[in-house]
Amino acid sequence: MTLREKLLDAVIDGQLGNGLVVTRQAFIHHFKEVTESYTGVFLANSEISQDHSPTYEKFTQRLEVGVYRIHPQALLERMNERKLA
Repeated sequence: MTLREKLLDAVIDGQLGNGLVVTRQAFIHHFKEVTESYTGVFLANSEISQDHSPTYEKFTQRLEVGVYRIHPQALLERMNERKLA
């Protein structure tokens, strides 16, 4: 399972975030088994409006420094994969 899938699952299951909003610090803390050099940049590199990381699938929107919104379509697609929707 990818980190993206784990993040979406944690948001869907109510284990992470406040609705669609996830902070960088909460993300790092929730996935402490993953190196911080990766989790520390994951949300920013997944940002829809940024072109600096072409290998990352884009599904976040930066609301302010360290605060990101998960795109609802990404959540819906993951819910469909899990047969929850």
